[in-house]
Amino acid sequence: MKVAIILGNRINDDGTISQKMEERLNLTLELINDLNPDKIILSGGVANPVANVSEAQRMEEYLVAKKINPEILIKEDQSLTTAQNARFSVPIAKALKATTIIVCSSIEHFTEYPYNVINYFRQEIGTDKITLMTYSKTTSTTRNG
Repeated sequence: MKVAIILGNRINDDGTISQKMEERLNLTLELINDLNPDKIILSGGVANPVANVSEAQRMEEYLVAKKINPEILIKEDQSLTTAQNARFSVPIAKALKATTIIVCSSIEHFTEYPYNVINYFRQEIGTDKITLMTYSKTTSTTRNG
């Protein structure tokens, strides 16, 4: 079972998705075509109380509008940090009997301080025999996580 975990990004005050989130969601569409995951966990809670909507909700709406089957989408809408993305998403993937977890985000999420995405996910996977992969592009059009 291949499970992709898509890391959210703060929603704009008016409830729309940020440019960074749109970039990550378009990357998700590429991931779906390239790797065909069985399930996709959309990870992100209500990080912006002004917008009062979870990142996972907006991600689901975007992907469904792009004709992605909603039956493969799972919302994780409690996380507010990258560490919490791992803490709350990995147990969902484990419950699905994931053999591979693909973490999808913009490149700086994997390469810049203070993010520690790989270590957060490795820690949550622990000793379970689950392959951890990352999916990104080598460049990003936006900055600041």
